[in-house]
Amino acid sequence: MTADRILARIFRCLLIVSMACGGACSTRYWIEDADLEVDDVLDGRTKAVRTRRINELKQPLPEAESPADESLTPATDDSGGGGGGEPPVEIDLDSALAIAVRANRGYLSRREALYQSGLSYSLTEFQFSPQVSSTLSYLFADSEDAVGNHSANSGFSVRQILPTGGSLSFTSSFNGLWPEGGQASGNNSFGSSVGVNFSQPLLRGGGYLVAWESLTQAQRSLIYSIRDFEMFREDFSIDVANRFFDLVSQKESLNNQERRYEEAVFDRELAEALRSVDRQDDQAVFIARRQEIIANNDLLTARATYDRALDEFKIFLGMTTSTEIVIKEVQPPFDPVRIDRDSAVEVARNNRLDIRTQRERLEDSRRGLMIAEDSLLPDLSLDIGYGLGGGGTTLGRALPDDYSYTAGVSLTVPLQRKAERNGYVSSLIAFRQAKRDFEESLDRLELDIRGQLRDLRSVELQIQLQKDQIRQENQAVAVTQIRYENGEASNRDLNDARQSLTDAKNRLIQLQVQHFINRLRLLRNLGLLFIDSKGKWQ
Repeated sequence: MTADRILARIFRCLLIVSMACGGACSTRYWIEDADLEVDDVLDGRTKAVRTRRINELKQPLPEAESPADESLTPATDDSGGGGGGEPPVEIDLDSALAIAVRANRGYLSRREALYQSGLSYSLTEFQFSPQVSSTLSYLFADSEDAVGNHSANSGFSVRQILPTGGSLSFTSSFNGLWPEGGQASGNNSFGSSVGVNFSQPLLRGGGYLVAWESLTQAQRSLIYSIRDFEMFREDFSIDVANRFFDLVSQKESLNNQERRYEEAVFDRELAEALRSVDRQDDQAVFIARRQEIIANNDLLTARATYDRALDEFKIFLGMTTSTEIVIKEVQPPFDPVRIDRDSAVEVARNNRLDIRTQRERLEDSRRGLMIAEDSLLPDLSLDIGYGLGGGGTTLGRALPDDYSYTAGVSLTVPLQRKAERNGYVSSLIAFRQAKRDFEESLDRLELDIRGQLRDLRSVELQIQLQKDQIRQENQAVAVTQIRYENGEASNRDLNDARQSLTDAKNRLIQLQVQHFINRLRLLRNLGLLFIDSKGKWQ
């Protein structure tokens, strides 16, 4: 079989293979391939981050008990918030978290950003793996009064960056040229070669630290992205809880406003009845009717405000405003915080993910300074090559059997290094700035933790005082009601007493929500808040 037939068959086979690969490697294939790789990378790195976080976790010491603390501990929460009606969709805190994690647009964007970080890392990691390339080409050339020629070329190469900063590469090639009519029409020409080359920087650019910096930084940046996403998830869950309990608070306030309106209607009817038997004057009836109108206006305003907040909450969750939901009336759990302040600061410094990231970014700056210092060195490199080649008029004579080798050292004298000098000084300044920023972050962390503990303690005391005030306001309403029915108090006095009671109840709800959210934020700042796949803290 002639050489042109052999190469023609090879070309046809390669054409069929390329067409098959083109059909298989559709956009769907590449998307699925990226998903498999990135999901594997993110799963592994995320598990590593969480495992390290759990293994290095510290718990704060309990606050030293004192006799005075017992009297300041708030009593058990009053039962509040009746059950909702018959809702199409009843939303409690757990379901709100699950829906938000699944459908909130901002959450989905942050998750996609993390996915893109995984994509970027996978490319960088790939660039430090063996780089394989292959080329195939075929050309037929013909012209008037000339013999047509077939030419074919193929090449294959592999290159690997070494841990020493050098590179090792292997190349091979084959080429052939033959006339259209076979050997009778002209001379055939075939050639092949294989070669191995090794290049190693001996001064500037040598070593793992410099040569593999982009991979090292990509690995650390991916860890930072995972930590940032974990911190975002913690803040996001707290935000969902805050919005949910704000709605619960508004709904309870709306219920209080409805009760106040019902009482105003009753007072107006009572005033009119007493006026009919001359036990009240016209002024009392007028005041009762005016209070009813005011209560009705307040109720309409409260209901409109609640409906608006409810629609905004639907959009936040990723739901349409046409979806009918009802907020389940539950009160936030109340757990007094008793943590030693010094222990809390130490725990936060150890557990906080953003503090760990900033500490490691300081290490990145130190490493960048070392790399900038390396750039001041002269370029000295060692290059070694070995190859085999061959050529002839037949395929058999074209086998690579003639060897050749090279070995050399090259030195670039650093006569001008201003750019490198400036880069080194800039890296030194950046390192000093990063160190100062980290020290300031630690100081502010201590300030924030101590401030949060003080604020929580203050809210706990306010809750107890507010409950005491509600008991007093209940007594005041009962006494004023009796005096009003006996004609010893005006309906204005009764209305003022009821309004004070309503305000006290609303204030208690707000304080309980504030304490619950602040407690979650404290756990977050201590690095003790872990979020599961449904957005719920563990």
